[in-house]
Parts: sequence; structure tokens; C-alpha cells
Amino acid sequence: MNDLDLLDRYGPDAAEVSDAALASARARLLAGMDPAVVPGRRSFPARRLAIAGLALAGAVTVAVVAIPRPAARPDAAPTTTPTTTATTTAPASPGTGTGSDAIRLVAATAPAFPYTISGLGDAVFTADPGGPVIAVYLAEDRSDVYLNSTTEDDGDALPGAGVIDVEIDGRPGRIVAFNGTADDGRPPLTLVWEHRDGVWLRLTGQGRYGTPGALIDLAGKVRDRPQRLHFEVTVGLVPDGWELAAFKDESILMYRDPVHPETDFHVQWTPRSKPLFRAAEIDGLEKATKVTVQGRPADLFRARDFWMVQTRLADRSIVRVITPRTFTTEQVLQLTASVRRSR
Repeated sequence: MNDLDLLDRYGPDAAEVSDAALASARARLLAGMDPAVVPGRRSFPARRLAIAGLALAGAVTVAVVAIPRPAARPDAAPTTTPTTTATTTAPASPGTGTGSDAIRLVAATAPAFPYTISGLGDAVFTADPGGPVIAVYLAEDRSDVYLNSTTEDDGDALPGAGVIDVEIDGRPGRIVAFNGTADDGRPPLTLVWEHRDGVWLRLTGQGRYGTPGALIDLAGKVRDRPQRLHFEVTVGLVPDGWELAAFKDESILMYRDPVHPETDFHVQWTPRSKPLFRAAEIDGLEKATKVTVQGRPADLFRARDFWMVQTRLADRSIVRVITPRTFTTEQVLQLTASVRRSR
């Protein structure tokens, strides 16, 4: 592809890039950085990833301190250096929220994607903030496949493309050409169908999987077999009812309250070679306190709109936990103490 072709396809006047193309770009970038992400397959070179960098900048960046201002802020702030011990359940202290809004920490379940497509090997995963987790099955000939949960009314058909009504094991579905272009310049072909009663899935195929027959065949191979999502760290405690909402580069996790989706907390892992944050670098800092987490020194920052705890794990890598001010000090420290290295 020459420079003019590249400009026509990806320049300011180009057609809108599809969700499938963005998911593919993110997944290929991750696979190119870490060959172990897709065992048994060659890592993908950096070619044809210019658009991926642009997509990542706007699509999967999780702001480390993007915590909305809560309605209530407990005044609890440590006056001494507390030692934290993670427990299975940590009830909210009095004054933290009211009624059903009170925060209660419970044991977190291991993050997993609930489905597997038999015969396609291992998937890599991507998720935008607030969007579904997408399983991406990469192929070296770029016949990639994407699977995620959805709703019955998902998507708008490409004008003039039409919709094909189908049945998958006696359940309703439809095949749609969606707006935007795939990596090969053609509109992606997507199957939306009822996998189980009230459970709808979305399956997108490219290349040799981008035909109605191939999509129907793949849908018949979808199994209710969870795939573990692997991250640099695991979180042992989360607020009751909160769900994993987004992740980036396997090192930034965001959990969100589905009832109040504007409320979330973040966990960021960085290698031990990276420097610690200093108090002067915290926007809106009100107080910095030395604390102990998992028996090691840590920093607790109380900012105008959030709490942040910064600590080192046993391997000297760094973990930062950022929560809303609606958490109590004890809850912030207990959540941080529950973070463990997973590799």
C-alpha cells in the first residue's frame, strides 16, 4: 500500500472504522507486544498498525484518576499508621453512603469470559470502558473472529446491504453488514442471535469467516465454557455487586457499579523499574499519609475527589489503587491489600 492509498483508507476523509477493525487493531497490538498472549502462534509484526495507535489513543485509554466527584465523602482519615489485613468481607463503616448505596467489600470472582468457540484456539481479549468484553480470535491471514455479548436490537445495517434472517438451533438471529470497514476494506459481516433464552451474542467474521455460511457454522461451535482473563494482578475484594468494566494492556483494571455506572475504581500495575508517584504530583491533594499494606510501607493520598494508595508488591512492582471518596480509609486499604501478583 502506498502513501496515497493509506491516506484514502485511513485519512480524515476515509470511511468510519468499524468496531471490529478497532478490536482487531487492539488485539493485534497486544499480540505483537507479547508473543505469549496467543500460545503457539507467531507474534504479529508492527506492520499495518499505524491506525491501531490512533484507535488505542481514544478507545481503550483508562484515565488513572478519572474518578467522578461523589455525592458523599466520609471524613475518616488515618491519624496513625494502620496495618491492613485483607478479609473476605469488609462491611462499610457507619457514615459511608446511605441505605442500599452503602459500600460493602466482598470476595471477588476471577474475571472470565463466559464463552469459547471450539476449534479456533486461544482468544485475546479487549474491552472499552462501559463496553462488553470482546474475545478476539486472531488468524495470520487476517480472517479474524470477534465474539461478545449483546442485546436483541444490536446494530444498524449498512444502507442497501439488507438483513438476512436466520435460525441457529431453532433460535432467531440475523446477519447484518455493519457500518464501517474491516481491515480488508470491506464492511464486516456480523451475526446476532439468541444463544440461550434471553441471552444474545454477536459474532463478527472477516476473510474466510466473513460469509453467512461461515458465521452460522461458527455460531454452532460456541460453547458455554468460560475462559479466564489473565492480568498482571488479581483483585481479591470488590464492592458488592460491582463488575469488571474495562482493562488496558493487562495492567490497568476498572471495576464499576452497574447501578451507578459513573462510579468506579481503578487498579494500576507498573514494573518495579518505574518510580513511585510523589505527593506533589497528585492533583487536588489534601493529605498524604504513610501506611502499611501487606507488611510493606505504602502511601495513602487523600485528594479532593478520590483516594489513592500506592504500594509495592513482594516482587517490588508497583500497584496503585484509586477509589471514590465514598470509600472509607479502611476499605481503601483492605482493597489494596487484596491485590496480588498473578504471574
